Amino acid sequence: MQLSVSRFFGRPALSVVSIFAVLSLLIGQSHGYDDDEMEPMPVLYNSWMAGSNNCTCVRELTAIRKELQEEITLRRELKGALETYVSELYELRAVVRALRNNSKSGTPEPEKYSPNALATSKTAPAISFSAKLSYNRELKPLDTVVFDTIITNNGEGYSAETGKFTAPLPGTYIFLSTILSGYNTKVETALIINEKEVARMYSGAHDAHGSGSNAAIVNLRSGDNVWVRLLYQGGNHVHGYYSTFSGAILTELEQ
Repeated sequence: MQLSVSRFFGRPALSVVSIFAVLSLLIGQSHGYDDDEMEPMPVLYNSWMAGSNNCTCVRELTAIRKELQEEITLRRELKGALETYVSELYELRAVVRALRNNSKSGTPEPEKYSPNALATSKTAPAISFSAKLSYNRELKPLDTVVFDTIITNNGEGYSAETGKFTAPLPGTYIFLSTILSGYNTKVETALIINEKEVARMYSGAHDAHGSGSNAAIVNLRSGDNVWVRLLYQGGNHVHGYYSTFSGAILTELEQ
């Protein structure tokens, strides 16, 4: 038996079955069920839905149900994200606590980089030099190439008067030299240590200036001398400005 009324909330008459279906839907949504917890709609509701597809209230209730399901999903995602943030916060607090404990216990901080670290190191004292020629020179065989302009002379080991470097301390040193020849000529020079030749430079080019370079790493005793010498072969012109002589200690050694 069905009981009908002329108007219900301003809408056409609804049967008792219809009213029961609407109330069932609203009660189910108001409890905030998750997707997995959402109870199935009663059979009466399903029957009423099937016969009332064109009813405006059915479409509105269906839309509300969909919005509630989306809200449940969104809240579940937010809850998971919040749990992750809380976990990361606890980890950061543990790191900060450990850093504070290290600071209180006097743990030394890492040494900062210093461009003068080499000069202050016990294994590498501040001994280095660099010099260049300020003018063109015509030399004789076995003459010393005197680089008259000093660029750097840490430790005062190089003499611009003699063109020679004298080792202030025993150690392993590195020496480098570049010689530029005159135009369309050649010149040969050598790196000398205590009258012993250790490296040669050949400089020359056809219809041009030519440069030659070389380097050597050697062990020196305190007082050993190092310089650049002109050899017998080739010409005798050493071009200024581009010709240089440099050296530095790498490691201090015991005498």
